Amino acid sequence: MAYPKISIVTPSYNQGPFIEQTIRSVILQRYPNLEYIMMDGGSKDETVEIIDRYERHFAHAQSAPDRGQSDAIRNGLARSTGDIMAYLNSDDLLAPDALFEIADFFERNPKIDVVYSHRCAIDEKNLVIWYWQLPPHNTYLMKRWDLIPQETTFWRRAIYEKVGGIDASFRFAMDYDLFTKFMLNGRLARNDRFHGAFRQHSESKTSRLLETVGRAEIERVWHDHGIRSHKADRFLGVGFTKGVEIASAVFTQNKRFRPGILPGSLYLYDRIWGNQLRGGSVPV
Repeated sequence: MAYPKISIVTPSYNQGPFIEQTIRSVILQRYPNLEYIMMDGGSKDETVEIIDRYERHFAHAQSAPDRGQSDAIRNGLARSTGDIMAYLNSDDLLAPDALFEIADFFERNPKIDVVYSHRCAIDEKNLVIWYWQLPPHNTYLMKRWDLIPQETTFWRRAIYEKVGGIDASFRFAMDYDLFTKFMLNGRLARNDRFHGAFRQHSESKTSRLLETVGRAEIERVWHDHGIRSHKADRFLGVGFTKGVEIASAVFTQNKRFRPGILPGSLYLYDRIWGNQLRGGSVPV
């Protein structure tokens, strides 16, 4: 198999406690055709020092003021040249061998434009605290309830260019907006594994902005893309989200296995990576 080029952009700002683990989760993939782009917004903590330590692993790295996360992502992806694209926030992680799995998935599924996986959540100390065990992709449901895990999502360049890319005017729901555009213009699939881990902590954008900026921007996505609520949606939404919660609880309790995690929860995600995430020697 000829490995397609995969471009990953990491936007960052003052994520010193987490960014080295994010970087290492990407470069320790040892994927042979990786284009990794770092877009830092002019961090004032140790972030820039950490980025400099891994400089040779980036196709491009910069630290300068920007207009926010979505602006950094859009500009980083504009610099990219890969056949497959994604962005990974500076506190999230990839699972081991995720990029090889992504390349293989797109090779085996030429008609799929976008792939995502179940979600694994970790805390500030890398403790696995919960999962989203998601059903196979359903566009009707996923357009209305924003459950596609951004950190697990990869897409073909053609669909990204077709929909016009990231809308930099969003502060919170740029991923929901992008994925909705993908759903309106292409084909998506849920991969039955875990591509990575989402970090939940008190300073994360999700924690700080969901009930304010987040709600307003989600409503904007509905308005911009003509998503209309039907009478049954109230009950369908409750059933869908409750179904995900129940499936996730059963999955965790029964200690089921999927690639990208260990069975059960309340273990350190570092174990999946052989304790290589928290620093050490810089990979060649």
